[in-house]
Amino acid sequence: MTIWEEARLSVRGAIRVLRLDPDGVDDFNLTLDGYWRSFYAAMFLLPLYLVYLMNAPIPEGVSVGRYWLIEAIAYPLTWTLWPLFAIYVCARAGVLRRYTTYIIIHNWAQVLLFGGQLFLVVLAFTVDPGGPGAGLLVPVWAVVLTAETLIVRVTLGVTWPQAIVIEALSFFIALLLGLSKQFVMTGGG
Repeated sequence: MTIWEEARLSVRGAIRVLRLDPDGVDDFNLTLDGYWRSFYAAMFLLPLYLVYLMNAPIPEGVSVGRYWLIEAIAYPLTWTLWPLFAIYVCARAGVLRRYTTYIIIHNWAQVLLFGGQLFLVVLAFTVDPGGPGAGLLVPVWAVVLTAETLIVRVTLGVTWPQAIVIEALSFFIALLLGLSKQFVMTGGG
């Protein structure tokens, strides 16, 4: 199967999982090869992320070169830090055997969730660069966090409180990465 066909089936599976269709998991390649191929989702989202970066304001006092270098380092970290940390989290939760299934579905779901966020942010910047577009992000983040918590619950088979804690850890890792990126970009100022 080509990566394009796998991506199509996996995104369809993500939609089905988010619709609470228990057979949606069947659309994914749940092999070790499928685990590694799920990281292609980052490549599919890269063009939209680049459009976002070209429209986002560069922080004051940051050179264009520094901005792009830090973003070039941060993007792959965004896709690898949580999967690495999730190994430990899944082991501590007693669900390590379901780790690869979780990461496969988590990664492909990002095409919908992260892609949708990026699309809305780019649209907000395009329509009203200095305006209230950021206010749209809070409800979008709430929807994304809810969807990702559902994916944790379905794929790892944990309780709702456990799923909420695991997703909170994922969010915390992403937040730390974002804050670190800003700190390095602005020189700590």
